[in-house]
Amino acid sequence: MREEGMSGFKGYPKMGRHYKLGKVLLSREVIQKRIVELSVEIRKAYRKKPFLVLGLLNGSLFFVADLLRNLPLRTEVEFLQLKSYSGTSSRGYIQGLELIDKKKIASKNILVIDDILDSGLTLSAVKEALYKAGASAVEFCVLLKKKKKEQLPIEPRWVGFEIPDEFVVGYGLDFEGMFRGLKSIHSFSTLGEEDEKKEEGPLP
Repeated sequence: MREEGMSGFKGYPKMGRHYKLGKVLLSREVIQKRIVELSVEIRKAYRKKPFLVLGLLNGSLFFVADLLRNLPLRTEVEFLQLKSYSGTSSRGYIQGLELIDKKKIASKNILVIDDILDSGLTLSAVKEALYKAGASAVEFCVLLKKKKKEQLPIEPRWVGFEIPDEFVVGYGLDFEGMFRGLKSIHSFSTLGEEDEKKEEGPLP
C-alpha cells in the first residue's frame, strides 16, 4: 500500500469507545484451578466407560483445550459450531445443529462442553439433537452459569462457576468476535453516546 508523506500527516482518526471493559470476575489462576477440579470429577464419572467430548464453538475453545490436558489421552474430541448470539442479547435461534455427524455420535456417551449457560435454549436443543442422532447418554459441563430467577430448561452435571446475570467476555467469550483472547473473565457493557463522553483513557 502506498503511504502519504509525513509532511501532510494530520494525525490518526479517532476511534470512538463503544464499550466498557469492567472488573475481573474470574482470574486466570482461579479458572485453571477450577478446571483441574472439574477434570477430576469427570474422570471419576467416566472411569469405566469411554466418552466423546463435544465442544461447542467458538466460545468453549479455550475451556475445552485446557480441560483436555487433564483428561485421559484417549478421549475423543469433536467440535460443533453453533450460533445463537448477536451482540449482547440471546437470539433464541440456533444455527448449526444440522451439522451433527450421526456416525460419530451413535451409541456413544457424549460430554458436551460449553462456555456459558444463559437461557439454556442452546444446550436444550443440543441435547435433543444428540439423542435424535443416536447418542447413548448426554451430559453437560459448562464453565459459567448465570444466576437466574426463572427455571432453566436444562441443568448441567458440571458447572465451573456461577456468575451474576450480566454480559461477560474473556477466556473464549466474545463481544462481536472481540475479547476472546483475554486470559481472565471480565464484566462488560456497551455504551451510548452520553456514556462515551464520560469515559476517559485509552482503549484497552
